[in-house]
Amino acid sequence: MEGIFVLFSLGRNARMSLAAGLFALGALVHILFPWGTAPGFALILAGYLPLLLKKITNKPKDKGLEEWRPVSMAEVDKISDSLAQTRKKRYGTAAGTAGKVILGFLGVAAAAVSFALDARLGLLAADAALFFVPALYFGNLRFFLPPLLSRKMPCFQAVFAAAARDGFAATPYLRFDKDEEGKDVPEDIRLMLEPKRKPEGFVGVQFQAAINKGPNGEVPYLYAVFLFKGTGAEYKRISSISARGYHIEPSAKGEYATVVVRQATTGTGYLTRPSDCERLYATIAAMLEKAGLGG
Repeated sequence: MEGIFVLFSLGRNARMSLAAGLFALGALVHILFPWGTAPGFALILAGYLPLLLKKITNKPKDKGLEEWRPVSMAEVDKISDSLAQTRKKRYGTAAGTAGKVILGFLGVAAAAVSFALDARLGLLAADAALFFVPALYFGNLRFFLPPLLSRKMPCFQAVFAAAARDGFAATPYLRFDKDEEGKDVPEDIRLMLEPKRKPEGFVGVQFQAAINKGPNGEVPYLYAVFLFKGTGAEYKRISSISARGYHIEPSAKGEYATVVVRQATTGTGYLTRPSDCERLYATIAAMLEKAGLGG
């Protein structure tokens, strides 16, 4: 418990006693002495010092590693549920903060009305409002969401739901970092789609997501990459297929060749909603079947 406080090597009971004593002394100075306004407030503010807390957050201190590993759908679902719960708690914290701000304004208003009626009564009202500041504003939890994973997960969840087709193997990959205790910290996600029966020169289709700047903030943009060894017949067949609403971008460099399929970037093309992600997966499956690469 002691490790959560910022200042002094004191136990919790001693801290509470010191703070309460300073608050009471400040209020007493306000009541007893005509010159006690400034000294009284100084004593009350000094009472905050023993109660100052360190920032409390669930954000891990990672090591900057980038290790991609295949994982099960069950593990992805577990992480998705965890993200949803954290997001819910963050919204709850934001609502609580708004409530505290409203209470703060009400306290100021009550003190102002009390001052209008009687100066001493106003000081006591101000003291009471200041007394509750630590309880309202100190030690708020800060819930951390991995930014890439949080924004991309809805797109991939839509693809995972559509990927349950016979003849195809869909394998999610997560990029992991490590925290100070050596535990895995998931940070990014992609999906590898492979027909269960495929030619030797065809590797598979990798679904990736970029983060684009939209008019209302950062948004996910899902696209697919066909991977080939060399530029054989399979690469040429996929490269020649057109798909309405999508750009087909073949590229052959060195030992491997790729064909990128991405949503047209006109209009609302800067983002891909879950429905767009489902449609992209259906388009990729159709291209595989048309090229004779389906499962």
